Amino acid sequence: MSSPSVVRYLPPKPAPLPSDFEEFYESLTHAEKELHHLATELLGSSYFVQWTPYYTKWAKKKAEAQKAEAQKAEQSAP
Repeated sequence: MSSPSVVRYLPPKPAPLPSDFEEFYESLTHAEKELHHLATELLGSSYFVQWTPYYTKWAKKKAEAQKAEAQKAEQSAP
């Protein structure tokens, strides 16, 4: 008689980080960084940093700044 094989649960890998994550992470306060680490630890693969209010607000602000920079460069070009 053979023994039943034991199947061990392996949680899914964490969600991939956005390409500008390092830049975003450096903009966070100490408390926000702690919240990020807590969410990563407790939520695991269910945590998507790019869907958080902090990231979406930061990304929108970054996009607006890039757009304003492009317009400024466009106006100053001959």
